Amino acid sequence: MGFDLRSEPIKAKQIIGVVPELSNAYNELSAWNNLQFMADLYGVPKKHAKKRAEELLNKFNLYDRKDHKVKTFSKGMKQKLITAMALVNDPKILFLDEPTSGLDVQSARLIREMIREFHDDGKTVFLTTHYMHEASQLCSRVAIINHGKIAAIDAPEKLKMKVGGLQHIEVSFKTLVNVSDFYAMPGVVKVHTGGDKLLLYTNEPGRVISQLVDYSRLNGVEIVTLNTLTPSLEDVFVKLTGR
Repeated sequence: MGFDLRSEPIKAKQIIGVVPELSNAYNELSAWNNLQFMADLYGVPKKHAKKRAEELLNKFNLYDRKDHKVKTFSKGMKQKLITAMALVNDPKILFLDEPTSGLDVQSARLIREMIREFHDDGKTVFLTTHYMHEASQLCSRVAIINHGKIAAIDAPEKLKMKVGGLQHIEVSFKTLVNVSDFYAMPGVVKVHTGGDKLLLYTNEPGRVISQLVDYSRLNGVEIVTLNTLTPSLEDVFVKLTGR
């Protein structure tokens, strides 16, 4: 970004935003005052800080609570506030540590949308998460860390290709079926159940899909969903770390 961290640490920090795992907002201050305080620390001009705070509070659906003390906020509200605090200086680089951990669905979705928008604006995001699906959705490059060392780093899909392994066919039927019917199906290596779905593991997805269609027709059971799934980032993580 054009700054030397050793000789220009303050200038470098002014283009960085940090969202810690635990709230760093002051509980006895209001949401508004927390944002103004953070803007002041970053040297944001007061007029711009006020406008920026209004934008962020509206963006995170907190404007109606802007004058309430943070100690009255739920975990989701606090997480949205500290994310807004990290953005008040309009940073070029954003660090987030487990930003959606323990949040309700709406709050987590809002923060993920913000991360996508930040990335789409050409800015850099460093995201720490234990949610493999979240990493796969949001990141263009993923590093898997095992005991403090990088075990692998690449684009999510490339990591999945490197690991290889069996493909999953996920299928659900409109009516109940006998799970044992699928254990003997040619090409199926193993079968797992998950909710109303069956997961069939195979090296021959085309062959198994054809047999599922035949099974549906011959037994008069309608297929509701049928998807072919490659190994997930979670599969990659487990294979590389052994846990």
